[in-house]
Amino acid sequence: MIQNTRNRLQKPFVPNSRIVFDIPLGMKLATASIILQGNVVLSAGTVNGVQNAEGDPAGLITRIRVNATPASGSRYPGGYIVDSDVRSLLRYATGQRSGKFIGDQGGSTLGAGANGTYPVYFAVPLYFADYTQFSPFVTSLNLDPGTYSSVQVEVWTGSVAAGLTGNNATVDYSGLQVQYKDSKVGISGDTSVVFQESHIVQIGGANKRMLDVAMPQSGAFTSWNICAEQSAAANLSDALLNKVYIAGPDLTFEKFAQDIRQDMLDGEWADPSNVNTGVYHLDFTDGIVLANNVNAGTLDTYFDVNNPSGANLDDLNIYTRRLYTPVPASAGKA
Repeated sequence: MIQNTRNRLQKPFVPNSRIVFDIPLGMKLATASIILQGNVVLSAGTVNGVQNAEGDPAGLITRIRVNATPASGSRYPGGYIVDSDVRSLLRYATGQRSGKFIGDQGGSTLGAGANGTYPVYFAVPLYFADYTQFSPFVTSLNLDPGTYSSVQVEVWTGSVAAGLTGNNATVDYSGLQVQYKDSKVGISGDTSVVFQESHIVQIGGANKRMLDVAMPQSGAFTSWNICAEQSAAANLSDALLNKVYIAGPDLTFEKFAQDIRQDMLDGEWADPSNVNTGVYHLDFTDGIVLANNVNAGTLDTYFDVNNPSGANLDDLNIYTRRLYTPVPASAGKA
């Protein structure tokens, strides 16, 4: 099998902005990474700040989108095939890495906001191929001639203060670069398109049957990854989610949060030596066959939740992966 793996593109980091990369077409895109590489300098600060969500350097990227424009006459669907926050992508990636969470390669946390110069190599992975499956490349993004006329990666950036609330340091980002790296494979034939999306459901109050009106209603789900986030700091917490209920023609799912966690451990999606607090992965394919997906438009779903922090201060951050076939673009099974 022909492979093409390269660190292809680089642009200067600019805080609180939108950085765009045009992905070279050709072959099938298996994986990609958005990388922060270089140095960040903090000076003249008097308040280090409090970690928010994954902290820094994760807070320097707020969202990643991949926008695919179909070629004239293409049989493939387009639009934002990736539209996700960074935490969801990092936490989903643990299952592709034998349950290991990986942040900055050198362990940098930008000194938790203290003044200093900090080297950074922080990669956010995008998995189009699913390496938990028997045939991982069947969901590689098809960039062969005639499928898409352009594919762009949009990197929406934040600032040091986004990951460290209250930090008041003067920040020099001039030594920091944003890089695009990918791995392509030369395989023939069609592939299914996997749409990756994350959204937040605020918890208004303790509720045995909380609905998610933002849940996608088209395509076929292969998995969900839920991050239960507590308080304004978005700390991962096991105090929020009690049970998930899903029902449809092809699926009946009713499990307590601890049942889901045990499934993650049994299926080696999570490593028991890692901290898995507040993260719940639901794999509708049983980690084996992508054909075991579920029609998104036919599901009745609710969540049994608590909100210890008060109304709308806790939330579920839900990342979904959905399959679409080339044409006809069916909302049923891929």
